[in-house]
Amino acid sequence: MPHCDAGVSPSRAMVLLAIHRAYLIRWESDFDCETPTEWWHVIKSEPEELEALSANTRSKVRRGDKRFLVEPASRKQILETGHAVYCKAYERYDTFEPMMTREDFCEAIMALPAETEFWVVRHRQSGEMVAFSENLVSDDACFYLSIWSTPDSLRQYASYALIYRMNLHYLNERGLRYVSDGARSISHNTGIHDFLIERFGFRKAYARLHVVYFPLLSPVVFALYPFRQRISQAQGPLCQKVNILLKQEAIRRSFKRHRTSQRALAN
Repeated sequence: MPHCDAGVSPSRAMVLLAIHRAYLIRWESDFDCETPTEWWHVIKSEPEELEALSANTRSKVRRGDKRFLVEPASRKQILETGHAVYCKAYERYDTFEPMMTREDFCEAIMALPAETEFWVVRHRQSGEMVAFSENLVSDDACFYLSIWSTPDSLRQYASYALIYRMNLHYLNERGLRYVSDGARSISHNTGIHDFLIERFGFRKAYARLHVVYFPLLSPVVFALYPFRQRISQAQGPLCQKVNILLKQEAIRRSFKRHRTSQRALAN
């Protein structure tokens, strides 16, 4: 979890890379620091208060609440009816990741940690599931891992009702330290972070990103880095994966520049 000490150093990272035969390892430190950085999580740490939201947001929350029922659900319920919602929601995303088959979807749901909690949004009249959320609760925080909503339900403010009800539950009723919609996205374009910041009072919790590569991968990343602009314009799954890797490398390098500027100021 980002607010917990990962206990990883560059030397320890090299050992972990060898043990797990991984291409890279990344971790975070200095979570929720005061200095803005190029890496952040989008969180809310204050209790949810309807009257603290804008008049427009309050209206949409109430309209969503009136049309939809938001409630906790079991993993079994998501396995039974969640795939149809996922498929409709997937069509809205611009991503290289392929749509999961029903079998793959069920395997992914079953692979989620035991601490994962699920919430669903159902139409009050028909009972049809139109949205669901996968939430990991750990170390006194809740992480909204994935939220899937059908396009029609979004137009009817289901997402407003869902976010509001989950915030109430985790922040007000259970008193968790914060809720989070995750870190800065570098794999696909998403407006959810801006939506949460603008509508529900979420904020950026800045942190430091560390990345250590397997020794044979480092020279490849360093050689491709000067061509990152061209690669970002290329098509195809492989180019998109390389583009993500280079975006992450740019963020990693931003902290080296930050240290250099701090030393210059100190001198």
